[in-house]
Amino acid sequence: MASFSDIQYPIARRVESVVDDYHGVSIADPYRWLEDPEAKEVKEFVEKQTSLTESILGQCETREDLRRSIKNLFNHPRFTTPFNKGNKYFYSYNSGLHAQSVLYVQNGLEEEAEVLFDPNKLSEDGTIALAVKSMSEDAKYMAYALSSSGSDWLTIKVKFSNIGWTHDGKGFFYSRYPAPKEGTFSDAGTETNVNLNHEYLLLSIRDGAGPVEKLYYCDLSSIEHGLKDVLPESESDVLESANAVNGNQLLVCYLSDVKRKDNEFFINFTGFLTSGVIYKFKLESGIPEMEIFREIIVPGFDKAEFEAKQVFFPSKDGTKIPMFVVSKKDIQLDGSHPLLLHGYGGFSISLTPYFDVVRTVLMRYLGVVFCLANIRGGGEYGEEWHKAGSLSRKQNCFDDFISAAEYLVSAGYTQPNKLCIEGGSNGGILVGACINQRPDLFGCALASVGVMDMLRFHKFTIGYAWTSEFGCSDKEEEFNWLIKYSPLHNVKRPWEQINNDQKKNLQYPATMLLTADHDDRVVPLHSLKLLAIDEAADQYSFMAKMLGVSWIN
Repeated sequence: MASFSDIQYPIARRVESVVDDYHGVSIADPYRWLEDPEAKEVKEFVEKQTSLTESILGQCETREDLRRSIKNLFNHPRFTTPFNKGNKYFYSYNSGLHAQSVLYVQNGLEEEAEVLFDPNKLSEDGTIALAVKSMSEDAKYMAYALSSSGSDWLTIKVKFSNIGWTHDGKGFFYSRYPAPKEGTFSDAGTETNVNLNHEYLLLSIRDGAGPVEKLYYCDLSSIEHGLKDVLPESESDVLESANAVNGNQLLVCYLSDVKRKDNEFFINFTGFLTSGVIYKFKLESGIPEMEIFREIIVPGFDKAEFEAKQVFFPSKDGTKIPMFVVSKKDIQLDGSHPLLLHGYGGFSISLTPYFDVVRTVLMRYLGVVFCLANIRGGGEYGEEWHKAGSLSRKQNCFDDFISAAEYLVSAGYTQPNKLCIEGGSNGGILVGACINQRPDLFGCALASVGVMDMLRFHKFTIGYAWTSEFGCSDKEEEFNWLIKYSPLHNVKRPWEQINNDQKKNLQYPATMLLTADHDDRVVPLHSLKLLAIDEAADQYSFMAKMLGVSWIN
């Protein structure tokens, strides 16, 4: 592992008087002052941390090579899967390095497409994105919402919400959060006020001007023969979506061992080694006909150089966990390879195979083995898999991820000083908890916009909505879950933890924490309480430096 003898870390002021009482347990929070991103002292702290980061990244030899290679490989045309409304087709297209994809419309698949909306023209730096769009059923109207600089606050004051058109196209419905009080709203993404009281559509029917309103309901149990199963529940596969099409047909999508089986009008197939193929299905006959509609070509990428496979390994409690392993072809399992292990494990979100230019660069030029662990907490095997990694059982996520790393070392893919773990948001918690629990197992850690303070996350922006996933420190039982793994509250100094095998102090792996000053979902304070930095080439050049990896021509 690389070392930097001249590092001078900025001094963070400690306020020892800030102590909270959680159900009779005193918890100190000496860096509470870092919760205000607009405070002068916080801004100065961020500037110093950024300067420190730049001084270290400046010594990372692969930084510019990575940036150049990622940019070159990323410069290729990309399409999204077309969708139909009325008699028109809509899709997004990016010619290569545009900050935002452009929305196109065409009257028929053989007709020339026209630009319907180009977000790149809305700002010079390309930071205004088309975040929500919804077409009326006759395709005459489109409602849309814009996001500035990555903020979840949209210009029509809609948050985490949908837009739905009426069937006649005369209007649309949307849900919203109340606008902040005058003088308190900022779309900078640095606000920490809690977003409460989501407003939904309520429909009432009044007969004339009288004071009588009617509320209708349907008793489903009164239906003759009850509700019949159209698709029986599978014992192993997860039904992700079902759509009625062509009058009397269903298009269904199943997830099977984290691999997809799709049937649809248009299907965009992607994988670790497949950049994107859009298939078109014809449903006029009894048997659907399939043809390639569009294919995304990445110049210079040859899938024959690489291989992807799925392995299963036992976690701490014996549960079999699936993991994808992607690498150059026919590598020797001699423990010599740098390895990047990615995970999430939360909110019933499934991590499925997908193509990523950055990963390709890492594998080709740094010899990295990339692994995607489908740990509990995700939705890969349905709700039981999710529940097994949430609330009181959140520790299963960390056990699974740690077991993944142990398996990769024992199988000969890598060794601890060449193993880097990464995750973002909920995956940031994963990384933070794992380096606390097993600092000896990793050589590097990258945590992006992580929720690090598990005792106070519910007090900021939309954080309260996550209590159904994590629990809430306001409740004694749930506080006892959270305090055991909260990354911020379990940091130990090297002399406070001893490696029993080698009888020496345990150092943390080289760790980079990334946050965003415009992230109003996982607010910056979570990472500012530890560190703050940015950018993909920076992350992986840091990883390469810390793991002692050289550029391969």
